[in-house]
Amino acid sequence: MTSPGGQPFPYGPQQTPQYGYGQVPPPPAPARRSALTWILAGVSVLCVLVLVAGGIWWFTSRKADDASGPVPGQLTSEFPTAPSVSWKLTAAATGATGLNAHRIFGVAGQDKTYLVANRALNEDGSIMAVFAGSGSNSDTPQLVLIDTATGHKRTAPGTFGTCSERIVGGVIACTSASQTSPELVIVDARSGERRTIASLDSTSSMIGISRLGVFVGSRDGSGHDRALVRYDLSGKILFRKTFEPAEGFGSGDAWGLTATDSLVALQSGGAITHFRGDTGEMLLTKAGYGREPLPDGGLVTSTSTGKDLTSITSRDVVHTAPSGTQRTFTANTVAVPDVVGRDIAAPFLVDGKLYVGDQARWSSALDNYPQVHIVADDVTVVSHDGRLRGMDTDSGRELWSADSGGFRSPVTDGRHVMYVANGSIVAVDLHTGREQWRAPVPMDTTSGTLAAAGGTLVFQSNDGIVGFGATGGTASAPGSANTGTAGKGSTDDSYYTRCGSKPVFTPQKFRTESGGLVVTMKITATCPGGDALTSSGTSVTISDSTGLIATGTFDFAANPVGVPKPGNGSEEKKSGTTVDLLFKQGQFFRTPDTLPAPSSGGSGASGSGGHSYLVDCVQPDGSGKAKVPAPSDGPIAASGPGPQTGLNPMSGLSALRIQADSDKAFILGSLNNRWVAQLSSKRVGLVADGRTWDEKAILDEFLALRLRFADVRLLYSDEWPVFSYKGWWVSVAAATFPGPDEANQWCRSNGFDRDHCFAKLVSSTASPEGSTRYW
Repeated sequence: MTSPGGQPFPYGPQQTPQYGYGQVPPPPAPARRSALTWILAGVSVLCVLVLVAGGIWWFTSRKADDASGPVPGQLTSEFPTAPSVSWKLTAAATGATGLNAHRIFGVAGQDKTYLVANRALNEDGSIMAVFAGSGSNSDTPQLVLIDTATGHKRTAPGTFGTCSERIVGGVIACTSASQTSPELVIVDARSGERRTIASLDSTSSMIGISRLGVFVGSRDGSGHDRALVRYDLSGKILFRKTFEPAEGFGSGDAWGLTATDSLVALQSGGAITHFRGDTGEMLLTKAGYGREPLPDGGLVTSTSTGKDLTSITSRDVVHTAPSGTQRTFTANTVAVPDVVGRDIAAPFLVDGKLYVGDQARWSSALDNYPQVHIVADDVTVVSHDGRLRGMDTDSGRELWSADSGGFRSPVTDGRHVMYVANGSIVAVDLHTGREQWRAPVPMDTTSGTLAAAGGTLVFQSNDGIVGFGATGGTASAPGSANTGTAGKGSTDDSYYTRCGSKPVFTPQKFRTESGGLVVTMKITATCPGGDALTSSGTSVTISDSTGLIATGTFDFAANPVGVPKPGNGSEEKKSGTTVDLLFKQGQFFRTPDTLPAPSSGGSGASGSGGHSYLVDCVQPDGSGKAKVPAPSDGPIAASGPGPQTGLNPMSGLSALRIQADSDKAFILGSLNNRWVAQLSSKRVGLVADGRTWDEKAILDEFLALRLRFADVRLLYSDEWPVFSYKGWWVSVAAATFPGPDEANQWCRSNGFDRDHCFAKLVSSTASPEGSTRYW
């Protein structure tokens, strides 16, 4: 007798299958019903009084764009709850040898020289490059390329001298390990394939890459007759510019090359030089340090004037814009954020004062050399005097502070700020500073940094790298549009009265938290004086052409929502109130990854290319008044089920089919030919665990597992040759493991018994034989 996984049951020839296995061999697979693929445009939601019997309206809006999506440098998925470890890579596991075989460190310039725990990332954070170990000495490490979603590693052949600070267009640029006859090498970040494109001289030790090509800078002790050379990816020289840098002073140990898509900065011998990336024109050369890139492709640098460190006559900060134009500030220090919200031009701190687009935002400055990490339209996050602080971006007023316990390298998912403290990753709310969760790091955190690597939160030290999987849906850019409550400037103390005209609900995004599905809604009044939601028993039901998405009843008497009067023209997008509505387990039937992103517009005007949702919202008759809600700790949760208490078989099967279709691309890209933990397998009509399983029961179990473990995926056994029987819906955890023993250990550590969780090889090509391991 065999399991749906295709393997004999291990505990006797006739053992009865349990938890997801039938009492008899499975029947033939039922005919598949294809889900409707009715793609319409946009979305708007109308809340209807009981007087009109809960009518239903369809609206369309403009095609959704990326205006609310994540920005460079942030996590692309949300972490509303504490994550678990998805993968772990120790220095020993890289297979590196030599002097520093026990260390992982950065690939660029000084990171490599001083064994700093850093990394190079590609544009979407899906690939990470690090150095590990060495040959005969620390100058010849191996290049390790890591898939940040799965932890799968690939080691490029040979050894290397130094590499670029980032991966661009799928490749990283490096120099070979030879100090006397180095070569310019291009490495494919996915395959690890290494290709030599040019020979270099012994002074060419600084390297960078951008969309303009590969840049190599020479560095020698004389401080003169240096060159910047630009290559294309075939090795053709596009320009070679010799230059004489300024006479530097201070530490000559600071060196490196930074290339943006517009500019190049060379630092060596105590001097800093800026160039145009397209022509090689020298824009600046001064004694100084720092080559901080800005999101728009500009650079900022600290410079000094004087004979030496003991006779400095002035200190300046120079901002070079992508166009090459410059502005100089008389100042001692400059700090540049890692993450910048949308529509914010070139922000940086100059002597502790925030500048945006060369204009000061704050009238007073923070002392003691603060660092800036995140700048959004409503909040700026800095580290200052040993604390993490949220500052009002417009005024510099402190909004909150958190005792970090020695934080390093905060990162954000747009809603939270995460940092390392006391052996754990700590998350605080971006807008309130309130602690949200802690997740222990299975590694010494005395040193090390966090990184936003696509949808994976990464902790890296010299000892190894740990990847934490996301626990929510797609992230949004930090800022007032991502607060889940009233927008920026909504300190409105006015009361708004409920009116007889229907307000418009416009979904902004979908995400999951541990409690269920959260729908961020913008509510816009249609009455000239505004509106209010004040009734208990208000039902909200969301569906689309494929079936029911969510249904619940909300108590707006206990959670009243005031809606300001509608704006006109340019003020239209600023009007209304944004709230989060939470549909609990059993009240929602789709996950965010199966729901196309709705438009950020709320006009309800017709458009093309979006997705349309049908929403039936019924508010009992009544009256009342309410203020616009202030930013809150969490969403407004449904107080009970909605009017539609379940799914019909067609809707349930459609939801399962949509989920499996959505997960298939992820599984092929991240789980294929890897061991995972199988959590459940069910087919319609199965009698097991004291019940008969129908479409809704199978879907409910999958969604419960998805909420518990954040990243659980659904397979349909017909589509995967590692399953012997047809018609089974199989749930697997998305964490991957080197082998079946590690997957089974995950089952044990998460409280499963051997009948409820076991190792399964997911593959699009392998046979059932050997693909299942019980414990």
